[in-house]
Amino acid sequence: MTFSLSPGQDHDAPAGRELLRSLEEHEGDVSLIMDRAYEGDETRQLALDLGFTPVVPPKSNRLNPWSYDRISLPTPQRDRTPLP
Repeated sequence: MTFSLSPGQDHDAPAGRELLRSLEEHEGDVSLIMDRAYEGDETRQLALDLGFTPVVPPKSNRLNPWSYDRISLPTPQRDRTPLP
């Protein structure tokens, strides 16, 4: 796991692409779970070029939305600890 911090006025996607480029090489199928802020074509293509499987929901205004692995995405409902 890796992360970086950027100023609040910066856009997320360019910083995300810079972070992607800094990741070490990996073997096998690695899902890259991303927020909608990173769903742009350039960021998804970079993830594919680096050998990742991007798991990111398309924005609602996409003309040609793609399918993605919804089960891999964390959700508040799925991540809740069951109450006794």
